Amino acid sequence: MSLNEYHNDIRRLINKNKKRHGYGGFLFAYQIGRDEIYDASLISQRVYKTRNHGDIVRIASGVSFAHEPLPQNIIILPKLAQIIALQKKHGVTHAF
Repeated sequence: MSLNEYHNDIRRLINKNKKRHGYGGFLFAYQIGRDEIYDASLISQRVYKTRNHGDIVRIASGVSFAHEPLPQNIIILPKLAQIIALQKKHGVTHAF
């Protein structure tokens, strides 16, 4: 499986569950702070305790490129268990 398919599954997970009550138990809301708008890996560190999930933060915030500023608003992120399950499914260790 490819990294692109992994990212597509992350998008599907977010889009499918964000309108459900309690985000279907798979997601949670996070407010992007002013100090985080240029560093998705900082949000990853604060949320997941590792900087390896900056790609997930960019996907959740709708940003395509690493150099783009993140919107300073609330984003919906998948829980770590969901990320790990999708990584195993797609054979992805981590992506930046």
